[in-house]
Amino acid sequence: MIGKIESSLVEGLKTRMALFFVLLDPDSGSTEHVVECGLKAAKHGADALLLGGSFVGNANFTKISAELKKETSLPIILFPGGCSHVVPGPDAILFTTLLSGRNPQYLIDEQVKGAVLVKGFGIEALPTAYLLVESGKTTAVEFISNTRPLPSDKPGIAAAHAMAAELLGLRWVYLEAGSGAQNPVPTQMVQVVRASTPLKLIVGGGIRTPKEARERVLAGADAIVIGNLFEKEKDPALFIEFANAVHGG
Repeated sequence: MIGKIESSLVEGLKTRMALFFVLLDPDSGSTEHVVECGLKAAKHGADALLLGGSFVGNANFTKISAELKKETSLPIILFPGGCSHVVPGPDAILFTTLLSGRNPQYLIDEQVKGAVLVKGFGIEALPTAYLLVESGKTTAVEFISNTRPLPSDKPGIAAAHAMAAELLGLRWVYLEAGSGAQNPVPTQMVQVVRASTPLKLIVGGGIRTPKEARERVLAGADAIVIGNLFEKEKDPALFIEFANAVHGG
């Protein structure tokens, strides 16, 4: 059953080329720093704030979510690296299965443990196939999950995984090069995956310019995720440039 947040995201795609998601890493700085970055994103064009990462060691994780919810009406969506990252407060969660890997812990084990928390906290779930793509270096998610990424020059393999996600009943597929990736997901892979399935397609990791974001939108992405770049730059004008590039302005 599609919930309120997912419905609003899908509705947003009727008036723009794609959605602009900003990923906030709770470990990137103080609670105040993370919240400030999120509010800047909300003010300057983001459609949703993703909160999480492969490894979260910030004891104020729940506080960050609460502060953001108090200050903005944008959806706050958990992007957990495991069941221990499921906390009360966010509006929704990318309920991911690491379909590109073969480690059962991230295919089903974390999901079973996390399901009880997601249901108990009343968080809306967005069922998502998480596909890690080779990006030129070992990323945190590759190390933490102990899985191999999909080869970046084999878009057909990514497409087969996306088709499997569709047949399994998932509604979103996330092509991820990884936080701080050396290279973003290739546009050809985005095109091939887009042609293979009607699932909503998220692309993130290593996208450093509005031009790179726009190219992936034109290739078929429904949502673009930017994270590390904004933590470093903190430039409102850059948020606006990315928002225009993704939205089609």
